Amino acid sequence: MIYPFTTLLIPLSSPPNRSQHIASPPPATTSPPTILLSSEEIRLLYTIHHHNLIHLTGVCFDDGHWYLVYEFAVNGPLSDWIYYNALSGNKSLNWMQRVQIALGVANGLAYLHSYTTPPYVYKNLESGNILLDGDFRPKITNFDLAMSAEGQEGQFALTRHIVDVYGFGVLLLEIVTGKHVSDLYEKVNKNLSEVLYDVLQEENTNTNEKLTGFIDQRLQGNYPPQLTMYVVKLIDGCLSKDPSARPDMNRYE
Repeated sequence: MIYPFTTLLIPLSSPPNRSQHIASPPPATTSPPTILLSSEEIRLLYTIHHHNLIHLTGVCFDDGHWYLVYEFAVNGPLSDWIYYNALSGNKSLNWMQRVQIALGVANGLAYLHSYTTPPYVYKNLESGNILLDGDFRPKITNFDLAMSAEGQEGQFALTRHIVDVYGFGVLLLEIVTGKHVSDLYEKVNKNLSEVLYDVLQEENTNTNEKLTGFIDQRLQGNYPPQLTMYVVKLIDGCLSKDPSARPDMNRYE
C-alpha cells in the first residue's frame, strides 16, 4: 500500500548523468492571479487566517518587486453578480446567497477588527474586492489600504466605525438592490441613507409593497419580507450620519 506523499525510489536501467533533466510540467489551464503588492501587505497576509479572507498561496521576489499568488476564486468578483448590466449576462444570486455573502464579509471584517494582533481596519470595502469561490463563499481581497491599529486604540475604534461599518452598509445596500452606489446617489440630495426613507416610513403600508420597488427585481419577489426589512434597518444603522451611532461589526459576526 502506498500512502499519500510517500517518497518513491525508482530504479534506473543506467546511472544518471548531467544531461538528464526533469521535463517541465504542462502549463495549467487556469492559474491563480499573480498581483504586484507591497511588503506591508505581505506581512499582513502572513498573519491572518480566515476563510472569508483571501488565502496567500505563494510569494516570490524578482527585480525589486514582491509578487503574491492567491487562491483561485472561480466565481470571480461579487460585482459581476449583483449589478445588472450587459456584462453580467444571466448572472444573479438568490436571496439566501446574498445573505450568506453579507454574513461572510461581516465575519471577515470582525476578524480583522477583533481577532488579529494588532487589529486592522480594512478601508477598501467594495464589491470588486470581494471574490466568490465555487460555493459562493466571499473572500475579502486587496489589502493595500489596510491599516494597523497598533498603539492607536482610540483612533482605531473611531476609524473602524467611519470606514468599515459604513462601507459594509453601502455594500449591503448594493447587494439587496442590485444597483451600484453611484446610481443610488442620483436619487438623493446628500445622504445615502435617504434611499431608505420610503421603505422605513412608519405607515399602514404593506411590507411587500414597500419592498417591491426597492429590492433587486431579478429576485422576482423571492425573499422573506420580515427578514428583508430587518436587513434594510441594518443598512440604515450602518449609514447613520452620526459615526458613533453606527453598530460595531462584531454584532453581525
